[in-house]
Amino acid sequence: MRKVFWEKVVAVAAGLILLALVAGCGAEEGEIYPLTVDGTAITLDETKMQTIYDAGFEVTVLDTSTMDRYEIVADTPLDADSVYTGVSIGKNGEVYASLSVVTEDACAINESVIYSFTGYGDYADKIAIASVPLAELTEEKAKEVEKKLEDGEHYQSYVSDSRILRITREHGATGAVTQLEVEVRYEIDYSG
Repeated sequence: MRKVFWEKVVAVAAGLILLALVAGCGAEEGEIYPLTVDGTAITLDETKMQTIYDAGFEVTVLDTSTMDRYEIVADTPLDADSVYTGVSIGKNGEVYASLSVVTEDACAINESVIYSFTGYGDYADKIAIASVPLAELTEEKAKEVEKKLEDGEHYQSYVSDSRILRITREHGATGAVTQLEVEVRYEIDYSG
């Protein structure tokens, strides 16, 4: 009886050690990179726009015909089963990032879910991915965030069936970050 008990304890301990080792092996397929903007956490495909409004961000859209920026209030209605792009967030008249949101049912924008994020390098001290500020996101640290990141001429990227990560840099793939793009991939029917 005593021997069986100790065999079970050893088996459980070995299982826990194996689980801990697997958990430390980097991002799993489909796992979403944690983002922060000016201290506000954003998890793509989970965070609703209400989080952005609650954090005091200005939510705007750019009218490209006049180049004027217009505020979007939290109760602005959106259609069901729709994607909205070009939603900008920032503070004090500055735009830190652009978002895309998706709806399942007709709702106000504050109830829509963020599925795409583009952060700008001019605000590298206000944006972080996996707790690494863009200002400190070296080529090596980026590969710690995503081990499968591939180098291009001016960017590093990773594309899978479930997500996209692209880090654009100045002066080639090793320069300072100018833009961070992260997106959860959806199958979107644009035929209307």
